[in-house]
Amino acid sequence: MHSVVDDALRSELEKALGARSELAALLQAERAALAAERVSFALRIADLEKERDNLRASHERLRQELELWKRRIFIAKAERVDTTQLELEFADKLRQLDALAGTLGMAQRPPAAVDETPARDGKRRGKRTNNRGTGRRDLRSLPIPEERIEIPDPHLDQLVQEGKCVRHGFDESVKLAHKRGGKHRVIIARVRYKAVDAAGDTDVITTPMPAEMLPSSIAAPSLGAHVIMENIGKGMPLFRIEDSFARDGVRIDRGTLSRWKKLVGDKLAQTVVKAMYTHALATAFCISTDATGVCVQPIYSHEKGRQPCQKSHFLVMIADREHILYEYLDKENG
Repeated sequence: MHSVVDDALRSELEKALGARSELAALLQAERAALAAERVSFALRIADLEKERDNLRASHERLRQELELWKRRIFIAKAERVDTTQLELEFADKLRQLDALAGTLGMAQRPPAAVDETPARDGKRRGKRTNNRGTGRRDLRSLPIPEERIEIPDPHLDQLVQEGKCVRHGFDESVKLAHKRGGKHRVIIARVRYKAVDAAGDTDVITTPMPAEMLPSSIAAPSLGAHVIMENIGKGMPLFRIEDSFARDGVRIDRGTLSRWKKLVGDKLAQTVVKAMYTHALATAFCISTDATGVCVQPIYSHEKGRQPCQKSHFLVMIADREHILYEYLDKENG
């Protein structure tokens, strides 16, 4: 009797153990399936986040492009002016004014204003119209050493030796240079040649001017290099350089010294601003400009005393959304 019960219990226990092992295997399989599903969900979430970031970046680019097109279509269109129509209207108005001036017996073109204001020292200045300057200063009157450089033409000199033409003076220009010991004057004398052909016609030929680093400037390259070295290399401000020029008997204001620096920089250095300006002119759809007036305090001197501020301008140029450039203007004349 006991053996039959033991066999039955043993059988039930084996069944329970088998069911337990099957349940454990099922749970293990479910756990593995959940882990794999979790990994796949994580990968899916990463892909969705990446796609979301790409969509956001694309949306931002599209929004910026839309704003740029709005600016080009509406703002640029509002700023564009039909210059041909303006020229026609101006010509019509000018004809009407000329006709009105003739009817009233007035001169159609008013003469230039004449400045006859007395000078500060009491002497009366000569007549000078308001559309002419005083001209370049006379460097020959400065008490500084002088150096003369003659530039002949080899081909015409050969003709002079052959007796086919003769030298006919010089075409001279004066520049201010610097060398160890101080300033000196450089006379650039280009030889002029006179030739007479068989018909008796006279022809005067001047030796061409060689290439210059600072064209149309009174400063020779040595003086420009000296100013830049004093200002940048030695850290001397321009007003001190101006004082040193005055002690040498050569009065050059700091504005001229600054322009010399700009000329040398424009000639020798391709700066980022120059590249921006060139790129803006070449590729910009619309360049918005505006000149803002500024007051520049003049240099104090004991001879003139205090003077009112001078009116100058800063020109702002906005090329689409790519470049913003500034330029200083002594006069804003359109």
